[in-house]
Amino acid sequence: MTQEITMLLAVLLFLFVLTAIQVMMAMKQYGNLSALAGRDDIPHLQPGLGGRLHRAIVNLKEGLHIFAPLVLLTAILGVSNDYTVLGAQIYLVARLLHAPLYLSGIPGLRTIAFAIGVLGLSLLAWGLLSGPLS
Repeated sequence: MTQEITMLLAVLLFLFVLTAIQVMMAMKQYGNLSALAGRDDIPHLQPGLGGRLHRAIVNLKEGLHIFAPLVLLTAILGVSNDYTVLGAQIYLVARLLHAPLYLSGIPGLRTIAFAIGVLGLSLLAWGLLSGPLS
């Protein structure tokens, strides 16, 4: 397994953990039946921490629409170099920082973490365009 694929797996596991936390929070706030059923009783735009967690998860999923194909392209094309590895690592760290910063509600910091993630995506794409170097 390449380092890039390992980073993708780590991001996906992080998404799983965040989703599990979201389910537990919904169970606590709205009751087990509502949280485990169709969630019709749970507002789509939840207030407070639950809402921020939901938006952080949606944001992570949106980022995966770019990150996952880039990583899969590294595997398909057999391109793994310093840029692709560093880009994937930066993206993972940025996403690990982004979620708790989003949950904290501190203005500006989550945006910085998001921007660092974009830098990681850019390095990953640049590495793909550069070709195999290492």
